[in-house]
Amino acid sequence: MSNYDVVIAGYGPTGAVAANLLGARGHRVLVVEPALTVYDIPRAVHFDGEVMRIFQALGLGEEIHNMAAPGKMIKFVNGRGWTLFQQDLSVVKRQHGWFNNLFFAQPRLEACLRTALENLPNVDVMLGWRVSGVDTHGTDKATVDLQVTSMAGENSGSQQISAGYLLACDGANSPVRKMLKMDQEDLDCDEPWLVCDLELEEGAQFNRTAIQICDPSRPASLIPCENNHIRWEFMLNKADEVPYMEDENNVRTLMSEHLHHLSPDLKGSDGKLIRAKVYTFHALIAKNFQVDRIFLLGDAAHQMPPFLGQGMCAGMRDAYNLSWKLSGVLNGDYAPKLLTTYNTERRVHVRKIVETAVAHGAIIQTKFWPKAFVRDAYLILGRVFPWLVRFLKFGEGVPLGNGLLMADPEAKPAEPVGEPLPQSWVTSTRNASASPIRSDDLLTEKFTVIGFGIDPLSIMAELSDYDWLDTLHFGSGGSVQETDGEIMNWVAENNVTVAILRPDRQVYGICKSASYAGAELPAMIATLIKQLH
Repeated sequence: MSNYDVVIAGYGPTGAVAANLLGARGHRVLVVEPALTVYDIPRAVHFDGEVMRIFQALGLGEEIHNMAAPGKMIKFVNGRGWTLFQQDLSVVKRQHGWFNNLFFAQPRLEACLRTALENLPNVDVMLGWRVSGVDTHGTDKATVDLQVTSMAGENSGSQQISAGYLLACDGANSPVRKMLKMDQEDLDCDEPWLVCDLELEEGAQFNRTAIQICDPSRPASLIPCENNHIRWEFMLNKADEVPYMEDENNVRTLMSEHLHHLSPDLKGSDGKLIRAKVYTFHALIAKNFQVDRIFLLGDAAHQMPPFLGQGMCAGMRDAYNLSWKLSGVLNGDYAPKLLTTYNTERRVHVRKIVETAVAHGAIIQTKFWPKAFVRDAYLILGRVFPWLVRFLKFGEGVPLGNGLLMADPEAKPAEPVGEPLPQSWVTSTRNASASPIRSDDLLTEKFTVIGFGIDPLSIMAELSDYDWLDTLHFGSGGSVQETDGEIMNWVAENNVTVAILRPDRQVYGICKSASYAGAELPAMIATLIKQLH
């Protein structure tokens, strides 16, 4: 029987990121994937600045950023072509140090993640195999025993594998989730849509504005992606038959109605149709993301309609949240109880994202004409009173649910606790080069106590005794100086003197007053130690 620290079921983007994160930390990892190659048709097309930070943590930030295209504008229009709402994506706050709306080709991204994994000798990959059996042993045994079965037909066979933990990244129809009979909560979104991908000729010129077509007769989405790839989505009506909707002639007729949004020169016959498939958009979330030593990540844990472009992003956040905790437990640095915070933190966060995606979808999918009229009037009014349509804004962050966070007396994290620290360009005496670098590149995989205008060691000298913790002195008199003001603006907005940062760049807790930091910081460190051990 083969033994691994972690087995990952599924080699899509979430599984590949989890394998890279855990493999880079030195753990013995096995990835099990039924498919022999990367799926060559684009599925997800969008990721955000926070996900770019995860790629940055893998050392792949610039490479992946160079294969993506920034989204410039999003616009909601009604059936008459009137603009109901629009947002300039190029001016969305770049709190993560990267452009916040990026469009990409999923096959290229997956290939990049897999190539990076090939450089990690402690990671094995079994393509053409599936997890066919799971035994968690409850709490009686410190392993998960798995059966994996070959997908190679007459040459099929089975192997027994033992692992400390199993990560189910095996998609919306997750066999692992079904084996464990893990229930899902339905957030009431089951709408069939025709999803199409069109590839225009190299060098074709067109408007790169994403258009949400709020037409009661046929809601639709038009999303320019990387290079010359255009994603089209059309909502089905009750009378529509799937074979007819997927027929290329019908698809091109549907596209022709909206080509003017892209360019007056485009014709319905232009470009190569590389996919036309009817899918049902769902809003589902597992009632628990953990059973004993098994965790659900990505689509196995949650599904959402694509209106925010957050489906894949949520899986990346799952992997980033769990990987550092799991690594610390495997290394003996943290108690296993820490792993329960994956469920409490991520489930609340994901649920909010799913609910917001459903709300966006409800705006677009309105088919009742009187309701559509009210919707149009409301959105147009929002152009005068922006607060009315804040829920439509892209780039707004969502805090984590309660977990490994410094909570208030009511056990609820308060802003900005549970949110990522902004990333900015900095210079530092710690860096050999005098050129500015992204601030995350100064951080390690440890917890970090950051003092803003004050040295944390001058408040609490004992911080240097903890090998799991680092310190930074940021700003006046410190070793780190900011060049673009993003972090110090955050400091001023939140009145922060000291922040404790988790390895995933989330804010664990803050001290707001320099005069009280001498008492608050030791108390926070003591609480953190209890939570970790």
